[in-house]
Amino acid sequence: MDTHAPLSIAAGCRAAVLALALAAPVAHAEDAPDSRWSVKALFGATTMSDQTLQFTGNGPAQRADAALGSGLLTGAAVGYELTPNWHVEAEFTYQSVDHDGLSPAIAAASGTGNFASTGFALNGLYSFNAFGSDRARTYVGLGVAWLSEIDIDFESAGREVSYSGSDVGVQAMAGVRYELGSRWFLDAGLRYLAASGVELDGEDGALGRVKADYAPWSAAVAIGWRF
Repeated sequence: MDTHAPLSIAAGCRAAVLALALAAPVAHAEDAPDSRWSVKALFGATTMSDQTLQFTGNGPAQRADAALGSGLLTGAAVGYELTPNWHVEAEFTYQSVDHDGLSPAIAAASGTGNFASTGFALNGLYSFNAFGSDRARTYVGLGVAWLSEIDIDFESAGREVSYSGSDVGVQAMAGVRYELGSRWFLDAGLRYLAASGVELDGEDGALGRVKADYAPWSAAVAIGWRF
């Protein structure tokens, strides 16, 4: 009779139990059901086409073109999945583009500066499988934004002049979300924000008021986590 067989079987059982115990947390982490809630941080590049600004309240009304360029976007969002295809996001963003001054020049606002905003938005997004893999899903969306501050600054010879205000805008977005696992994901896409006829009042003694359109394009990437 082989007296070593029961010992070998017992040792094998103990090893199998130990292996299952060690593998269980890993399997649980990988197979954990996706949460409906998520957070993400986003950042990217922003650009805006040249805008015609209208200056009033400081003598005769004047119009001048602002040569706008590129800048940055940064922000964060909290999302909730309504269905596998529909989700909503509440986000906060800051975006800014540089400008090279006005043409023709206006004495009340001369020099270079930036055109920037901070705002909150509520977005509705629809996602679908366009690439044959549920890990990479295309999305399109629309949102309503409360731009709590829009301002344009001019700086010349060490003197800065600023005009600011607030308004409501709409935005559209499209992109791809790639699932890194059950919790983490990456997001990359394009977005467009539009607010027309924004009125900006002079700050710190700046005279008059500026009326302009605020319409930046952005290319953004984000990293997100479900919780």
